[in-house]
Amino acid sequence: MQTIITGKAYVLGDNIDTDQIIPAQYLTFNPAIPEEYRQFGKYALSSVPPSQAGLPKGHIPFHTDDEFRSPYRILVAGKNFGCGSSREHAPIALNAAGIEVVIAEFYA
Repeated sequence: MQTIITGKAYVLGDNIDTDQIIPAQYLTFNPAIPEEYRQFGKYALSSVPPSQAGLPKGHIPFHTDDEFRSPYRILVAGKNFGCGSSREHAPIALNAAGIEVVIAEFYA
Protein backbone atom coordinates (compact mmCIF):
# COMPACT_ATOMS: atom_id res chain seq x y z
CA MET A 1 0.00 0.00 0.00
CA GLN A 2 1.31 3.44 -0.94
CA THR A 3 1.32 6.32 1.47
CA ILE A 4 0.76 9.69 -0.14
CA ILE A 5 1.60 12.75 1.91
CA THR A 6 0.16 16.05 0.79
CA GLY A 7 0.56 19.51 2.18
CA LYS A 8 2.70 22.60 2.10
CA ALA A 9 6.47 22.16 1.76
CA TYR A 10 9.04 24.21 3.65
CA VAL A 11 12.46 24.49 2.01
CA LEU A 12 15.74 24.87 3.89
CA GLY A 13 19.33 25.28 2.74
CA ASP A 14 22.41 23.14 3.36
CA ASN A 15 24.03 22.17 6.67
CA ILE A 16 21.02 22.50 8.97
CA ASP A 17 22.34 21.11 12.24
CA THR A 18 20.51 19.67 15.21
CA ASP A 19 20.93 22.88 17.22
CA GLN A 20 19.08 24.75 14.49
CA ILE A 21 16.38 22.07 14.44
CA ILE A 22 15.83 22.36 18.21
CA PRO A 23 18.07 24.74 20.20
CA ALA A 24 19.75 23.40 23.35
CA GLN A 25 17.83 25.67 25.73
CA TYR A 26 14.61 23.76 24.92
CA LEU A 27 15.98 20.30 25.66
CA THR A 28 14.69 20.52 29.23
CA PHE A 29 11.15 19.82 27.98
CA ASN A 30 10.02 16.23 28.48
CA PRO A 31 8.47 14.77 25.30
CA ALA A 32 6.54 12.23 27.41
CA ILE A 33 4.44 15.05 28.90
CA PRO A 34 1.89 16.22 26.27
CA GLU A 35 2.05 19.93 27.13
CA GLU A 36 5.85 19.88 27.04
CA TYR A 37 5.84 17.83 23.82
CA ARG A 38 3.90 20.68 22.19
CA GLN A 39 6.72 23.07 23.15
CA PHE A 40 9.12 21.14 20.93
CA GLY A 41 6.91 21.98 17.96
CA LYS A 42 6.80 25.64 18.91
CA TYR A 43 10.60 25.93 18.91
CA ALA A 44 11.38 23.60 15.99
CA LEU A 45 13.66 25.24 13.42
CA SER A 46 13.76 28.42 15.50
CA SER A 47 17.53 28.80 15.09
CA VAL A 48 17.74 28.37 11.32
CA PRO A 49 19.45 31.45 9.83
CA PRO A 50 16.77 33.62 8.20
CA SER A 51 18.59 33.53 4.86
CA GLN A 52 18.17 29.72 4.79
CA ALA A 53 14.58 29.63 6.05
CA GLY A 54 11.82 29.32 3.48
CA LEU A 55 13.87 29.19 0.31
CA PRO A 56 14.28 30.22 -2.46
CA LYS A 57 13.91 33.78 -1.17
CA GLY A 58 14.49 33.08 2.53
CA HIS A 59 13.20 34.97 5.54
CA ILE A 60 9.95 32.96 5.65
CA PRO A 61 9.10 31.79 9.18
CA PHE A 62 8.38 28.11 9.81
CA HIS A 63 5.44 29.16 12.01
CA THR A 64 4.31 32.19 13.96
CA ASP A 65 5.48 32.77 17.51
CA ASP A 66 2.14 31.78 19.01
CA GLU A 67 1.74 28.49 17.08
CA PHE A 68 2.77 25.08 18.36
CA ARG A 69 2.40 23.46 14.95
CA SER A 70 3.59 24.68 11.60
CA PRO A 71 1.31 24.90 8.55
CA TYR A 72 3.96 22.87 6.67
CA ARG A 73 3.83 19.05 6.49
CA ILE A 74 6.81 18.42 4.19
CA LEU A 75 10.37 19.55 4.89
CA VAL A 76 12.80 19.79 1.97
CA ALA A 77 16.45 20.35 2.86
CA GLY A 78 19.75 20.52 1.04
CA LYS A 79 22.98 18.73 1.85
CA ASN A 80 24.00 17.51 5.29
CA PHE A 81 20.62 17.82 7.03
CA GLY A 82 20.82 16.95 10.72
CA CYS A 83 24.56 17.44 11.12
CA GLY A 84 26.06 18.27 14.50
CA SER A 85 25.47 16.37 17.70
CA SER A 86 23.29 13.29 17.70
CA ARG A 87 20.36 15.00 19.35
CA GLU A 88 17.37 12.66 19.70
CA HIS A 89 15.11 15.65 20.28
CA ALA A 90 15.54 16.90 16.69
CA PRO A 91 13.12 14.41 15.08
CA ILE A 92 10.78 14.78 18.06
CA ALA A 93 10.65 18.55 17.48
CA LEU A 94 9.93 18.14 13.76
CA ASN A 95 7.16 15.65 14.50
CA ALA A 96 5.66 17.88 17.19
CA ALA A 97 5.65 20.74 14.67
CA GLY A 98 3.61 18.63 12.26
CA ILE A 99 6.30 17.55 9.80
CA GLU A 100 5.38 14.20 8.25
CA VAL A 101 8.27 13.72 5.84
CA VAL A 102 11.80 15.09 5.40
CA ILE A 103 13.39 15.05 1.98
CA ALA A 104 17.06 16.04 1.81
CA GLU A 105 19.88 15.75 -0.69
CA PHE A 106 21.69 13.78 2.01
CA TYR A 107 21.54 13.40 5.77
CA ALA A 108 24.34 13.68 8.31
